[in-house]
Amino acid sequence: MAIIFDFETLSTDRVNGVVLSLALLEFNEERFTEKTAYSYTELLEMSRYIKFDVADQVKNGKRKIDQDTLEWWGQQSESAQKQLIPSQHDKPLADLIPWMNSNINGSVSKVYSRGNTFDPMFLANICESDPYPHWKLRDTRSVIEGMMLFNTSMKNGFMVPGLEDKFVPHDAKHDVAMDVMRMQ
Repeated sequence: MAIIFDFETLSTDRVNGVVLSLALLEFNEERFTEKTAYSYTELLEMSRYIKFDVADQVKNGKRKIDQDTLEWWGQQSESAQKQLIPSQHDKPLADLIPWMNSNINGSVSKVYSRGNTFDPMFLANICESDPYPHWKLRDTRSVIEGMMLFNTSMKNGFMVPGLEDKFVPHDAKHDVAMDVMRMQ
């Protein structure tokens, strides 16, 4: 079993930046065949999502919001911006690892993220150590480019045909589902 995770943040500072949300998706690479392929809707429904209390991180955690990142969010779609709205269901950052553990059902053989210098760094800094051994970490950009796009002009963030109207960029659930679709 493999997992993929994606943070949405209010800073690019991997040590002290505010974390907005996280999506986690557990999937089986053996299903990457024509007969058992995942659908985008199925992946979205399988995705798990947690939204964090931004005010608590700033006030009690001394984490910081980056003004440039906040301005960047202002340029994103209305659908993506919805996650910026505080809610009574927002969780403290301390809930991250218990939440992740409760949403992983099997033994994890691979841990994917879209690049290994952003999301895994946030995770390691929040947890104060790497929760997964380094040999399990995978980078979807490298997988996609290495296996499918080598020697082509196509980009690793390509839109899977037929999903143009369904995909919401910078919504963590959509981001993890789309990367699994790209790898599939």
